[in-house]
Amino acid sequence: MGTRLRITVLGRLAVTRGTLTAEPSAPKERKLLALLLLGHEHPVPVRQMVDELWGSRPPRTVRTALQTHVLNLRGMLARQLRIPGDRVRKELIVTGNEGYQFRVDDADFDLHEYHRLAKIGESELRAGHHLGAAETLRTAESLWTGPILPDTKHGLPLQCEITRLELQRDMVQELRIESDLALGRHRELLSELTALTLARPFDERVHAYLMTALYRSGRTIQALQVFQRLRTKMAEEMGLEPSRVIQDLQRRILGATAFESIP
Repeated sequence: MGTRLRITVLGRLAVTRGTLTAEPSAPKERKLLALLLLGHEHPVPVRQMVDELWGSRPPRTVRTALQTHVLNLRGMLARQLRIPGDRVRKELIVTGNEGYQFRVDDADFDLHEYHRLAKIGESELRAGHHLGAAETLRTAESLWTGPILPDTKHGLPLQCEITRLELQRDMVQELRIESDLALGRHRELLSELTALTLARPFDERVHAYLMTALYRSGRTIQALQVFQRLRTKMAEEMGLEPSRVIQDLQRRILGATAFESIP
């Protein structure tokens, strides 16, 4: 196909070839491209594409309508990337027995690179190589340049794919924070962890990270206050107590404080 394609979905949705960029402007074509790219490992079934584009109210001639949108998407890629239409049909958006698939084998794809780095970083962390893990995972995080399709209403299939990726993004961030804590970067994490606890008010893991970072930074009272705020919020809004894990952390901090000399 000549110049190698570059595909981005972790923020901006675009397919580029050299200085040329293809970005669908029609909402249905944008959703279709996103669904094909997020599910690129296998053909996306026709039923899933129909659910995304029309939900529970598909048109009477739904297969013809879907074929038209696929044709429009192929045509847009061919025109804007200056690739022959038959090559787009045979090498990019291909028709399978079950649906359609966007082949990314010969492209630089940010989602591929993200998964690759996340896997390497997790392996480095589990092996105790915290410096390498922190650097690798931070590089993976940097590939996210914004939310996926923030200006397009998602159907259930696309929303499921986006939610799955967002959960993985949270996991990668948490693994990188673990690495940074192991490297003694407690003070550097305080601002980030404080913002995370505000954004995820019931996430015990990020609260535990913040408590740990505060305690190791010599701010024991603030660390205990983080636990108390979490406990109060969970009791008032959910009728629950924090888990044993974070309660044990609070007790360890209290126990350490009891043995500290008081000036």
